[in-house]
Amino acid sequence: MFLGDFHTHSRYSDGRGTLRENVMAALNKGLCFYGVTDHGPANIGTGVRQEKVYLTIKAEAQRLKKEFPGINVLVGAEADVISLEGDIDLSLEVVSALDYLIIGLHPYILPKTLKDGFLFVLPNLLGRIFPGIKRYLIRINTRALIRAIEKYRPLAVSHPNLVLPVDLEALARSCAKNGVALEINTGHKYPKEEIVKAALKTGAKLIVNSDAHYPHTVGELKSGEELLMRYNFPLERVLNVAGFNAK
Repeated sequence: MFLGDFHTHSRYSDGRGTLRENVMAALNKGLCFYGVTDHGPANIGTGVRQEKVYLTIKAEAQRLKKEFPGINVLVGAEADVISLEGDIDLSLEVVSALDYLIIGLHPYILPKTLKDGFLFVLPNLLGRIFPGIKRYLIRINTRALIRAIEKYRPLAVSHPNLVLPVDLEALARSCAKNGVALEINTGHKYPKEEIVKAALKTGAKLIVNSDAHYPHTVGELKSGEELLMRYNFPLERVLNVAGFNAK
């Protein structure tokens, strides 16, 4: 059903497989596209060492394309939103060198400024201890993601509402307006039904990805397929079913 898996990780960040191992796994799953999206450098303990690493990944991907002509190997990034204004941890120079961009919220990141640390990153960490601030977190997280969408027009927003809460309907409206997909992430067990409902209500697109950190989980998308079928989601609005145009 799915043409490709566009959210995976390799040893360049916190994945356990090499890029070559991941590509071979994607081929064995019958995928036409394989996309690696290692974490941005602001992701503490899990991100790439520096943003120039993506250029190294691109060079390796080019070699693998020649070795495995049966699959299109693409290089993206799962960039971290690091400010209330929607800034990410990659320069425009590096973003322009990528085949595509995914953006997402993660709790353990280096903020852009001290203000962002106190008003954005720290509250999200404290939210697990003080549930009473959830309304504030939903507001700031949604704002940061929407501004990132407007600034960078990524392919997709990764695992919305995982750990860090957002207003899914408001986020979906922004995605629909800007041609950005919401991700159904099969690599994490958390409620995803509301993502599908928000996309149905607003006209937003979806993409189903594995978020694989091991080669054997690349292309494991079955639970996403079941979710789409359960809600009779229009398959022409699922990027990796309807097709994907890389740069």
